[in-house]
Amino acid sequence: MSKSQAANGTSRTEPGYPLPWVWKFPFRSGRLCLDFVSTLGSRRSLELERLASPSDLRRWAHEAGIAEPQRVDRADLARALKLREAIYALLTDGPLDRSEAVATINLAAGHPPLVPQLDISGQQSTWVPTAGINQVLSTIARDAIDVLSGPIRARVKECAGADCTILFLDTSRPGTRRWCSMEVCGNQIKSAVLRAKRKAAHSSSVKRSNSGSTAHGRIAKPSGQARPYGE
Repeated sequence: MSKSQAANGTSRTEPGYPLPWVWKFPFRSGRLCLDFVSTLGSRRSLELERLASPSDLRRWAHEAGIAEPQRVDRADLARALKLREAIYALLTDGPLDRSEAVATINLAAGHPPLVPQLDISGQQSTWVPTAGINQVLSTIARDAIDVLSGPIRARVKECAGADCTILFLDTSRPGTRRWCSMEVCGNQIKSAVLRAKRKAAHSSSVKRSNSGSTAHGRIAKPSGQARPYGE
């Protein structure tokens, strides 16, 4: 595992990483299936795998607001990652075979999903706390089917951030949202643009100043008179 993977990652005690790290899962996509896809970050550069272990998958389910599966093993994790990449492939026309991706999503959706219920107030929904990994993956797959087969699919975009590959649902009225988060990626881009403009303006000012100094500081030789050597 690379340093880039461990930099934001789950608990690690491997040589070179003396302190434990915890992945920070991004939840700014606007849909459950898109948040699940975002567990693999920086897809076009150094990939950041946030689901590196079964415990990562359990914690993601908990932090996503759905029931935390009671038991997850390596085989379950492999199925989850396969589902994630199938969803991503269909949303982005990725390299994964389309028929294989469809079959993967349909297989996961075929299991019973998580069971919703009302909380004690009767005004908020939650999930039945006891759940299996198949129920979690089925709920994710069914959400993906809803996104892929409905009109909102056209509103799924990739963040315009330089190193961000998060897919998000653009719910803005004009449909012009560019970033997964204005506070995270939007401000970074705007700050970078502002710094570039200031740097360009400073460079231009220095060039003009140097040009003016050279023009006014040049010593003119008397016409027809040569300067002594060494002067």
